[in-house]
Amino acid sequence: MKNSMKKISFAIAVTSLFGSASVMANNVVSYNYAGIQYIDQDVDDYDCNQDGLRLGGSFELNDDFFVLASYSDVSGGRCGSENLSGGLGYRTLFGADSSIYGALSVENTSVDHGDSDSGLIAAVGLRGFVANDLELKAQLAHHTAFDGNTVLSGGVAYWFAPNFSVTGDVGLGSESSEIAAGLRMTF
Repeated sequence: MKNSMKKISFAIAVTSLFGSASVMANNVVSYNYAGIQYIDQDVDDYDCNQDGLRLGGSFELNDDFFVLASYSDVSGGRCGSENLSGGLGYRTLFGADSSIYGALSVENTSVDHGDSDSGLIAAVGLRGFVANDLELKAQLAHHTAFDGNTVLSGGVAYWFAPNFSVTGDVGLGSESSEIAAGLRMTF
């Protein structure tokens, strides 16, 4: 009886594993994820170099729409800030293994030693798989807070397990730039 239960449990675990792996094997870009990244930012106007953590995620509402949110807390020397953003996005397929998306979000940035400001973020981007375990992203976003900042960014996600990836991002903006590395989990 115990051997039968072990075999059934093993079969369920293997079936679940392969069911999860099929998402990666089919190269489906998921907008159901949560992640954490270490970020290093340079802010031009304030001659500021700051670093810290960013939490971010996205949740699919249906086949077309998704919600997204992020929170970051960075510091460094005489500068630092907290940023909270949330918004709504729309995506559509762009080939069999990629999608184009657009998102509109609101953000609030609280500067540690200065004024705070809120504004909008309008973003468009492309996400897609270039190999079974490698996803790339390109995005153009405009932030209206403070003096405004237009950022061209790119990113990579290496899927080392069916639901987990190592991520890396680079953003070059008109007022700031950043580099980030972290982990992401899809659900």
